[in-house]
Formats: sequence, C-alpha cells, structure tokens
Amino acid sequence: MQENNPWCAAAAQLARQLHTHQTDKAGVDYFEGHLSTVASMAKTWQACVVGYLHDASEDTPHTVNQVVDILENTCGASLSPTDRAYIATALTLLNHHNAPDRETYIQRIAQNALARAVKLNDLTHNMDLSRLPNPSPKDLTRLERYKKEYAYLQLFCP
Repeated sequence: MQENNPWCAAAAQLARQLHTHQTDKAGVDYFEGHLSTVASMAKTWQACVVGYLHDASEDTPHTVNQVVDILENTCGASLSPTDRAYIATALTLLNHHNAPDRETYIQRIAQNALARAVKLNDLTHNMDLSRLPNPSPKDLTRLERYKKEYAYLQLFCP
C-alpha cells in the first residue's frame, strides 16, 4: 500500500467516516474488514484511494463528485484534473447502481485499468470464504459468480 501518500491517508480517513457503523458479511467493521484490505492490495496511490472509496457512492448518500470533493477537503489539496477524472471515472464504474445489470457492470469495469485493478482486489477479498464462520449456500453461489467475474477481468490485464 501507499502508506505515506497523503491521498491514501485522506481516503482512509474519509472511508472510515463514511462507512461508520457498517459491517461486512462476516459482521466485521466494514472499514477494517473490507476497505482496508482492498486498499492494501493496491499497487498505485490511485488504486489505494479508489480501494478505500470504491463503495462510498454506492453505500452512502454521496455522489462520486461529492466523495471526491470531500476527499480533497480532507487532504487539504486539489487533485490534478487528470487524477480527479481518473479516480472519479473508476469510482463511477465501480458503483453497480450505474449499470443496468451485473454483466454490463463487469464489462464496463473491464475497460478501465484503475476500476479493473480495484475490482480484482475487491473480488479477491470477497472470494476469501475463510472470513465467514459458516458460509451459506448463498455465499457459495456468490463465490462462483465472483470466480467467473475475476477470470473475465483477468483477460483484460496486460
């Protein structure tokens, strides 16, 4: 992870704030259990930021632009227009509410390197059923879908 990057630190702070009182499927604090894990797999500071914030516009009342604005306020700086667009585009693609169905959602993510990298990290964590004390049949069905999505996204990796 990009621990010393101020944007990653600001994204972590913001994610913790936005996802307060949320838990993952294992009942673990959502920030500690999921978002921190996804962000920790990042290979770039942008992927770290998006890893922390990938569910922000999906799970909170904030739009992507609002999330990026709050990120900049939290960091006390402005992203370059290029970085802002890069991050905002990935966050938009990672919000499944912006796609008509799951297949379209994954296909759109596949076309964007940053969104794809973060989604692969997200799926990696989601496929780890060892974090669930008693995986249900629904969890096993979801795991199979995640495996197919992961394999599909891998096809687009250089």
